[in-house]
Amino acid sequence: MSTIKRCLLTAALATALQVSAANAADFTKSPSVTLRLSSASPAGMDDSRALKDAAEFLSKETNGTVTLKPFFASALFDEIAGMSAAQSGLVDMAIACTCNMTKQTDSMLFSDLPYLWSEMDNGRKVWDGPIGQQIGETMRKNLGLRALAFAPSGGGYRILWNNSREIRTPADAKGLKIRTTATPLEQEFWKRMGAIPTPVDIGETYSALQQDLVNGEHLQPAWLTLLKHDEVVKHGTEIDALAVYRILVINDKSFNKMDEQQKAAFQRAMTLFEERAYQYNRELRETSLAQFRKRGGKIYTPTEAELKEWRAAGRGIWDSELVTAKIPKETIQKVLDAQK
Repeated sequence: MSTIKRCLLTAALATALQVSAANAADFTKSPSVTLRLSSASPAGMDDSRALKDAAEFLSKETNGTVTLKPFFASALFDEIAGMSAAQSGLVDMAIACTCNMTKQTDSMLFSDLPYLWSEMDNGRKVWDGPIGQQIGETMRKNLGLRALAFAPSGGGYRILWNNSREIRTPADAKGLKIRTTATPLEQEFWKRMGAIPTPVDIGETYSALQQDLVNGEHLQPAWLTLLKHDEVVKHGTEIDALAVYRILVINDKSFNKMDEQQKAAFQRAMTLFEERAYQYNRELRETSLAQFRKRGGKIYTPTEAELKEWRAAGRGIWDSELVTAKIPKETIQKVLDAQK
């Protein structure tokens, strides 16, 4: 999204919120509703900060009749269990990375393809457009969950971090032991780069880097500093391969606990949530990178020619059986077209 469009959208949102407040509805006959939300993100993460803003806004908009109560840092459930809890009604709402939605649906698997997202803000063109709407309709019909918003997470694209050397091209990554999850797609990505994918739990990655059990990781900058991994890596390379988005949902029965004017206020709160999430995502990226540099870390931005090498290697996965067996080519093309 261009700066001008973003500014216009922000201004329009601010105007809408002001008009809403000025024409506050009468909630004296509205039910009192508390919505418990499960999140694995820490309170300081971009999506968490946006949720807190949305909760405050919703309370004011409904004269305190609707309370959005987020529980952060897996206080209730981790992401996968949290989404299942929202589906069963144990909690009212949940937020999770699209990559952690496979227990419920495969419809968002495309989001994890390397070099699919040309810009972080392009997420809105996809998630808020026909593709996202179709996903939402399917989820409501099959799972009883309403997709409310999609938000970026972690401060922008993942960065290739390592404690060994400056990496400019895929050839430079050859032999590097990269911490990965157990996801086959992620492991295949690094194999194609000549690196050695090494599955390590995120909670054990700090010590693994410290002890050279792995040499690097592919992680968003906000998570790097939050987990203090900036203490044990020295180099970063902005390969712009993977963007991470989170989906926010509400159980349909919980949604229907609200009356019509409460639902309208709730939808405005979700619009605010998404706008703030993108804003905080950009801010967290800058502050996290600044913190890394302050520690003496160095970040390399590849030239366009070097990025072409990364893209070619990454997009080579798209035609692999690993991808074609689960993600239709038509879906990939629709996502690419939506970003134009």
